[in-house]
Amino acid sequence: MYEQSLVKIIEPIKRTTISRLNKSKKWKYGYNKEHDIVVISKTGKIGDILEIQGLQIALQQYHHR
Repeated sequence: MYEQSLVKIIEPIKRTTISRLNKSKKWKYGYNKEHDIVVISKTGKIGDILEIQGLQIALQQYHHR
């Protein structure tokens, strides 16, 4: 059976790299040419990375309380 999904969570960047850059809040808002992603977090930290029709979008890191 064919299943089509518009959005999927991907891991194009190593978790260790994300953690290291999150710790120092190094992620800049906008397009990141080095990793070919669009960062939509203004806190300098990212969490999940979504792919929508080839466009990779890094979401803001979400903290549980």
